[in-house]
Amino acid sequence: MAWYRLFACGEDFPVILDNNVEIVGFYTTRYIEAPTQGEAEALCSELLFEDEDLQPPPGDWSDLQSRIVFEEVEQVAEPVDIDDNFSFFPMDESDEEDY
Repeated sequence: MAWYRLFACGEDFPVILDNNVEIVGFYTTRYIEAPTQGEAEALCSELLFEDEDLQPPPGDWSDLQSRIVFEEVEQVAEPVDIDDNFSFFPMDESDEEDY
């Protein structure tokens, strides 16, 4: 098995920040040990969707389609001890481009 460093970007996650419900995106880096890059991405995605910091607050959030994309995936010799917190950013519809 190999170690992979995954730089993930999540979008449209309802979370509680400063006692308010916010729809946010995030960036985070994770290290995953897996046989292949594809399996590392699948495992990392599963772990992120299950992370307690990303669990939705009570309510109906079925209209949101939370997603995670991996902007960088690199095989590394071993994991580095890093801060694995999230860097949240607001999801602002006015920032989206119309096509």
